Amino acid sequence: MPMPEIQAIVANFPVGSFESYTPVEVGLIHKTYRVETNTGTFCLQGLHPKLATDEILADYKVVTGFLAERDFPAPRLVETSTGAAAWDDEDETRWRMTTWLSGKTYNAIQSEDMAVSAASMLGRFHAVMDELDYTFQTKHPLHQTRYHLECMQKAAEKYQASPWFEKVKGMIEEVEEVLPTLLLPTLPQRVVHGDPKISNILFDDDLQACAVIDLDTCCRHSVLVDLGDAVRSWCREGSEDEEKELALPWFAAMMKGYAQGGLRLTAEELAWLPKAGRLITLELSARFLADTLEDSYFGWDQSRYSSRREHNFARAKGMIHLARDMQTHQGRIEEIVAEYFTPV
Repeated sequence: MPMPEIQAIVANFPVGSFESYTPVEVGLIHKTYRVETNTGTFCLQGLHPKLATDEILADYKVVTGFLAERDFPAPRLVETSTGAAAWDDEDETRWRMTTWLSGKTYNAIQSEDMAVSAASMLGRFHAVMDELDYTFQTKHPLHQTRYHLECMQKAAEKYQASPWFEKVKGMIEEVEEVLPTLLLPTLPQRVVHGDPKISNILFDDDLQACAVIDLDTCCRHSVLVDLGDAVRSWCREGSEDEEKELALPWFAAMMKGYAQGGLRLTAEELAWLPKAGRLITLELSARFLADTLEDSYFGWDQSRYSSRREHNFARAKGMIHLARDMQTHQGRIEEIVAEYFTPV
């Protein structure tokens, strides 16, 4: 986006005089910019329409305000000059501004110590948010597994004439067979991050976790959806569009870190924890497969792929490969969970 347009957007927030901006490439959904003004550094985001509702913005304001009160390292919302949570441009894009946090983002775990630190930070987040007395307003909570499964099935029915359908048919059938066996029972509903991929945790120069970001997907759910997504995101080498195996040493490090700093889990939660990584991995597979056909949601890397569909196809293959490998190591995963956790 040209500088004059960014400058005009920034003028709607009480952050001083605009000086410069830099696009931030990390992330699949929002358009994100680092903005420098004469008063400091800020994060400006053009929100994806599905994550820009009044309800989600209200939830974001409550969550970030609560974390600020508890001095937890996370972004602080910067309201517009009129006191709104976001500013709407003439194209109906909603722009949100927050404080900028120092730290680095990574797309993959670099060491076992890094996994321990990240899991401890996620555990601290869960423990702090467990004190929040608030009814979330969002109508778009993540990790609604049955819903994503149904969306994939509807896309498959709608796009059977698409040349992409034959490419994804076998993967769709595999997800349809396995994913229903992993659906969680009724478990304690806690405040979760909703998208704790490793790039949503900031690290210092020593690879120690120093902050949690991207808080617009917080809601109440089983804490296992966060832990499962962390297993999927953290416990493998490479990016999610590569066919990589589960890194068991990193999984063990993650369990160690969370057990040190996180919530005490019930016996039933611990019984389902070993399956949580595979659950979320196949849930995301279903979403990538649906978008391979629909071509409407996820961002994509134009420097490496010719289309959104092609990138989503590679992502789906990578996630299904990972889920298969998790299944082969299920016994060892259960042993590691039992090693670090005892039920409440």
